[in-house]
Amino acid sequence: MTRYRRVIVKISRIRLIQKLVRKEYKSVRPTADQIMKVINKYDLQLHKTDGRKRDREVISKAIAKALNSLK
Repeated sequence: MTRYRRVIVKISRIRLIQKLVRKEYKSVRPTADQIMKVINKYDLQLHKTDGRKRDREVISKAIAKALNSLK
């Protein structure tokens, strides 16, 4: 019987956004518009539309989904 352990890795949201922009637009120096499109597409905002902060769990789930799309 094999036991699987959950691996917890700390991932920077900013670095993830940079890698997603490079994947989508193939540019090393992206524009602010390109960065915002990626943030909205993968739901990586820190705040809600009414200005309140989003829960940490919600942001971490969005980061996990975006990280899986890189693979």
